Amino acid sequence: MERRSSETALIPVLQMLSYLVIALGALFMAFKAGSLPASRWEPMSAGTFPQIIFFSIAALCGLAAIAEIVKHGLPKTSLKHAWHRLIALKTVIINLVFFIVYMIAMPIAGFIVSTFTYLLIAQLYLAPRQLITLLIAVVVAVLFSAGPYYLFSEVFSIYLPRARW
Repeated sequence: MERRSSETALIPVLQMLSYLVIALGALFMAFKAGSLPASRWEPMSAGTFPQIIFFSIAALCGLAAIAEIVKHGLPKTSLKHAWHRLIALKTVIINLVFFIVYMIAMPIAGFIVSTFTYLLIAQLYLAPRQLITLLIAVVVAVLFSAGPYYLFSEVFSIYLPRARW
């Protein structure tokens, strides 16, 4: 095993962390897929195929983490250095939090409201604070929240989540 500096050891730490996050997310989605309603007349329920896919993703992430540990050993870095690098990724992390809140809010608030709110907040967070930016953000949020909803409902006859209130 090679000796690594704190700077170069951070990348494998983040890689291992990404394996863990993806595996946990895949396991969560596999269990959620298992709760889909089953039909009496079909041999496999609607959630069987997604469960297979998500369990496979979780298994692959576990194997990748084990292979990484076997190949390079446990990554070592200082917590202070990792924290500074994490702070440098503040914009990405905040956008990830926005997206997670959006995914949680969609079944409750519906596709149009949650998508409009997510797109508007994300754009206003990332864009410079000007009046024209606000107008463009509102237009883009309306276009990409109502447009796909009507496209899916009218063309494909697929109804995206509606608000529960």
